[in-house]
Amino acid sequence: MFTGAYEIASLYDTERQRLLSFVRRLVGSHSVAEDLVHQAFANLIGSSEREARTNAAFITQTARNLALNHIRDAKRRQRFELAGQDVNVVADTSPTPEMTALHRDELRRLLQAIHRLPPRRRDAFVLSRIEGLSYREVGQRMGIARSSVITHVLAAVQDLDKLLA
Repeated sequence: MFTGAYEIASLYDTERQRLLSFVRRLVGSHSVAEDLVHQAFANLIGSSEREARTNAAFITQTARNLALNHIRDAKRRQRFELAGQDVNVVADTSPTPEMTALHRDELRRLLQAIHRLPPRRRDAFVLSRIEGLSYREVGQRMGIARSSVITHVLAAVQDLDKLLA
């Protein structure tokens, strides 16, 4: 194991500069080249067949493949960009008035259905699903067993399904 780590460290010392120059010519960016060369060595360290692949040819091919993948992904990203415009500026992500009204109506219906639940079920459901308490915490607050909380919450969900259908 130590021999493999020593070989990788030695390979890194001897090949890093050459690989940086090689990858920088491919991708056109020093910082991206640094990242890709480091990724190539990280891949080598993580490889189960490390001893057979600790050589300059393998690490060069790995770095080349990572660079080509980077270039391909960059081209793919460019296809989705608009000419000089940020997509977030073009697309309005705020809900339309119709969607706002629809969501408000759905929320109103849900709140009415929750209000129609039996009190213990409603309390268990609200504490668990709306306030985000664990079943144990709900049980402590309500003074009931965790298993009873689960029963109340599941029954509340079934009741809500029926009421909202």
